[in-house]
Amino acid sequence: GAEGNAAMADSEAPPPPTSGGPKWLQGGGDGRVSPSSVLSSAPTPQGIGETTRAEDLFTARYNRNGTTPIPFAIVALVGIVATWWALGWAEITPEATDPVRVSEWWINVFAVLLPSEDVGVGAYSSSRLVITLVIAVATALACALWIGRIGGNVRTGLSPFGTLLPILAFPAWWMLPITLGLNNDSRPSRADFIIRLLVGFAILFAQFLLARWPALNRIWRAGQLPYDMASIVLWLPNLIPWSMLYLSTAWTVFQLGEDGTGSSSWEPTQTMEDWANWTTRSSALGLLVLLLVVSVLQHRGMAQDRRDDEAHRGRAVPLS
Repeated sequence: GAEGNAAMADSEAPPPPTSGGPKWLQGGGDGRVSPSSVLSSAPTPQGIGETTRAEDLFTARYNRNGTTPIPFAIVALVGIVATWWALGWAEITPEATDPVRVSEWWINVFAVLLPSEDVGVGAYSSSRLVITLVIAVATALACALWIGRIGGNVRTGLSPFGTLLPILAFPAWWMLPITLGLNNDSRPSRADFIIRLLVGFAILFAQFLLARWPALNRIWRAGQLPYDMASIVLWLPNLIPWSMLYLSTAWTVFQLGEDGTGSSSWEPTQTMEDWANWTTRSSALGLLVLLLVVSVLQHRGMAQDRRDDEAHRGRAVPLS
């Protein structure tokens, strides 16, 4: 009868869908299992979706392939002490047996490496001159390698740097246009001297803004120190007096006649020179302190990285 037909219709009704989503992913009217239910109920293979490598579990503070900068720092510090000793040893004295009164190498090298120091124009003897120059240049290279090692310890993607950046940034390359050819007998012309001063100022300005500022900022961040903008105090006070000294000298030479007569509204002063020398020494000392602090921080941080790496490797899920 009617009740029997209703019961038969109920028994033939399709099962409810086994999952949501598009119609083709849902269960069909024939009671077949839907693809989505099969995927959701399938067991996940062991290891899939799990982090099994220690490298994925552990983020190092510094480059995994880096090395401690402490040995580089020791070599550079020994070189600095040796350079100061050699300068005193090579100083010209009245009893010098074979004095080299004028040496362009001596003038140019120490103008670039020690622009704030008066080391004279020659050495006690030829042998002492050569030995002192070799020690000074070797020390400069050791300092560059020290800074390059610090930069090489920075993780990839965080602006690592090498030895070239400190070589461009820290020697006083702006002195060379003034000192090159200084020991020649011919006196530079007024126009030549102005050009030398302006070229020196251009090198000074470009070096500080394009090389020294980025170098100091990167060294600061290489030790993961906060407030990296504070590194500006290590270069800006030094740039100002040197710029004033070069520009005021160029302006004065321009204002004077060929015979050296006349007056200038902006002349170089002893205060400018003293300020330039004082800020150069202060910046060098500040850089040395910064390098020592960053070296110690990197040494300790890399040691902690190794300990953390070993601990994470021990907890890593093994692949099966």
